[in-house]
Amino acid sequence: MINQTAVNDSSLDMFRLNIPKAEVFLFGCTLSLLIMLITLGNALVWIVFWRFRNLRNLTNYFVCSLAVADILVPFLRVVYIVISIFKERWIFGLSWCEISSMCGVLLCGSSILHLCAISIERLIAIKWPLSYNTKVTSKRVIIVLSYIWIQSSLLSIIPVLPIDIAQHRFNPDTAECEIDWHEDPKLTLLLIFFYFFVPINIMIIAYATILKEARRNTRRVQTFHLRVNGKSTFSVFKKELKAVKTLAVVIGVFFVMWMPFFVTTTIRAFKPERYVSGWLQRLVMTLAYANSACNFVIYALMNFHYRSAFVKVFAGRTGARWIRSNGILPSQNLKNASRRIEDQSTLKQFNDQAWAS
Repeated sequence: MINQTAVNDSSLDMFRLNIPKAEVFLFGCTLSLLIMLITLGNALVWIVFWRFRNLRNLTNYFVCSLAVADILVPFLRVVYIVISIFKERWIFGLSWCEISSMCGVLLCGSSILHLCAISIERLIAIKWPLSYNTKVTSKRVIIVLSYIWIQSSLLSIIPVLPIDIAQHRFNPDTAECEIDWHEDPKLTLLLIFFYFFVPINIMIIAYATILKEARRNTRRVQTFHLRVNGKSTFSVFKKELKAVKTLAVVIGVFFVMWMPFFVTTTIRAFKPERYVSGWLQRLVMTLAYANSACNFVIYALMNFHYRSAFVKVFAGRTGARWIRSNGILPSQNLKNASRRIEDQSTLKQFNDQAWAS
């Protein structure tokens, strides 16, 4: 917790920025653009989720909860950083500095745990498809989502507990309030362990298992073709495979965006801050916040149902038909063609295309 007794006439100096004048405008404009992209993209995820019934599946409940965490980032973190950049100091006081820092830990941890939960849900869908509906229920999804938010909240309040542990402080190199990582390296390692090391390893194991199972199912479907509830087992498998590929890209982007932050944070915890320059801190912070805008882009580019829903929201049904007729969106007839495939050689060709796409 920030030491209130330290506040005096000279305390305003600790809220002044240490950013070169030449970088202030670029840094502020970059974060302002991120605010718009994050807000618009994640708001659209929620709009299409509630507007189109075909998107209301259990996987997308995790996606929408993740969108909540993402859309809170600009409102609880980035907007105050932008204002501080252009004002050239933190103007929101000690209390909000502490709250803002807590929100950063909460939202970061929540995002990672959401992706971890999604990878486990996809693993169940691929490895145990026949028992999926009994293993993944609405009640269990609600329990998992509640656990994610509760655990993230509990870990975020550790620095404000009345114990001898790291405090929050204003970082003049990034214009944000954060935990004083160097003050308590043990807390830094604790957060990195629970928020990065454990979840990332769970995701890697889950997706490695999914990949192994998908390849095994590919060999099976080439020699044994069933139809369940009027749907080709191959078309169902292909649909699941494309969903896995999309979510794998989401996790890969998350890893690239957040890995530099956790590496530099570890260095700052054990070494003097001169080992991590101010411009590098600003770069890794911007990358971390940019992750909140990436999920929307990935869904729009890679997921057929989301892409179609976004087009319908902006262009209407007539515009969607025109875009589909010009080849920008695949035809629904082509999408359903796999359900009518019975010839074994054609089935293999479609299977190869699924892996190549």
